[in-house]
Formats: sequence, structure tokens, C-alpha cells
Amino acid sequence: MATVKGAATTRAERARQTRRRMLDSAGELFLRDGYAETTMDRIADRAGVAVQTLYYTFRSKGQLLCELVEVTAAGDEEVAPVAQRAWVGEMLTATSGQRVIALAVEHGADIFVRAAPLWPAVAAAASDPHVDRYWAGVTAGRRAGQARMVARLDELGALRPGLDPDRATDVVVTLFGHEAFTSLVTRAHWSVPEYKAWLLTTLAQQLLQRPRLAPRAYADLSYSAQVTR
Repeated sequence: MATVKGAATTRAERARQTRRRMLDSAGELFLRDGYAETTMDRIADRAGVAVQTLYYTFRSKGQLLCELVEVTAAGDEEVAPVAQRAWVGEMLTATSGQRVIALAVEHGADIFVRAAPLWPAVAAAASDPHVDRYWAGVTAGRRAGQARMVARLDELGALRPGLDPDRATDVVVTLFGHEAFTSLVTRAHWSVPEYKAWLLTTLAQQLLQRPRLAPRAYADLSYSAQVTR
């Protein structure tokens, strides 16, 4: 029995490694040559697998891209939904409005950093119905998550007087989105700490009754951990 179980574990690990190799190969080619120029044959060749294996695993180039974005954004292969991540629970139980925003900025911006190199491929694949549905789901999910952040601010009584939660969510979606990140970090070459400091400061000013300014150098959770009220 132990031998059978060990063999099954080994097969599962080999399958996981092969899947990872196919994803990595696709990512390298998408970044180097672009989505349109990257074929399934070329991905399979780079990964050292038969193209039939690639199609069996991912069905299409569009589905492969979507899984690659998910794994890359998550930072691991478990692809646990963002809503189930420990930092989200911490954000939704924080007792300071500034800390709620700081946690969202710290971890949400890191997702952007990991996934941003693949956004041009997603844009190039927009005519693929699977990719289009996937990206619509990403957009809707991001708004839902940001609405939960705003709801926590509202529960704490931290929102600016007269600021409706729906309007506040509109503000967050606009400031804390792919377009702003691309404009400031990718095109204008802001550093990630500069982007985080700007975003934390701007969201606090737009949303909170008593905003506190972020320091210019904002490298990790060391700042948000200091925010206690």
C-alpha cells in the first residue's frame, strides 16, 4: 500500500512540475514575442512536451494565458482566491481606517507588480471569448473586494462625512486599478514604493475623515503595522 501511495505521489509531483514548466514556457514566450506570435507548438517545444499534452492540459492558448495570470498574480500555484488570503481577514478586522487602506495597498499593489507584465498579453487576447470572460470576472472581483474594504471603513465610521459607500467604491476602483498602475509604474517609471506611498496617501485623503500622510519611502508592511488609529 505504501509503495502504491508513494508512486501516486511521485506521478502527481511529476504532473505538477510539467504543468509548471508549460506555464513558465508560455510566460517567457508571451513576454518576449507577444501573445499573437506565440503558438501552442512553440510553447510545447520550449516546455519539452508534446503539443497534444499542452492542449489536453489547458484546452486553448487563451485558457493557458488565464491560468498563467492567476498563478502569477497569486504568487504561488495554490491560486487561493484573494478573499481567502490571511491579509484580507486582517484588513476586514482592522480597527483603524488608515490600517485598512494600508493593508489593501501593500498586498493589492504586490498583486499588480506580479501580474502587470502579462497585461499586454491579456489585451492582445481580448477577442478570445474565454479571455474576455475571465478578465470581466477579474474586474468584477476586484470591485467586489474593494467594496468590502470600503464597507469596513463604513463600519468603523471612518469615511468622510457625506461620502456614500458606492461613491467611495467608485473612487477606489479608479485610483486602485490596472490603468493607474500601468500609467505610473510601467510608463512613468515610478518605483513601487513611490506608487504605494502615493496610493495610500491619496486613498486616505479621498476616503477618510482624518487622513494621515504616508512616508515617501514605503517599502513593506512596516508602515501599515505602525498605523494603530
